[in-house]
Amino acid sequence: MSIESAELVNCPARITLDTAQQAFLDKLPVAAPSLRSELGCELEEGHEGSHAALAQQVDDTMWWAQWTLSASEINPYTWCPAGPPAPSRDDKDCSLFDGHPGRHSPGTHHRQES
Repeated sequence: MSIESAELVNCPARITLDTAQQAFLDKLPVAAPSLRSELGCELEEGHEGSHAALAQQVDDTMWWAQWTLSASEINPYTWCPAGPPAPSRDDKDCSLFDGHPGRHSPGTHHRQES
């Protein structure tokens, strides 16, 4: 399945991880190469439900920050099964988590400017 990245616009929502969330991610067995405290939603603009951004990956588990206007949490997921298995996130046909809302997102995100 091929994904047209020019057609996909990411949601503009952003979150700043709190100290407890950053501490949780820092304690995972594999240190994030460049853990950022501010993350942008990786879902399609206009999606239903919580916003989501990949915060950390440990083996086959991705830890996604998910948030609404009133709460945030970090949850474990596996990769979206769209497309064949690939050695890295950038090689996948979809770079989101299994069960994500909206359309599949390409390995490299492109945001269209208005």
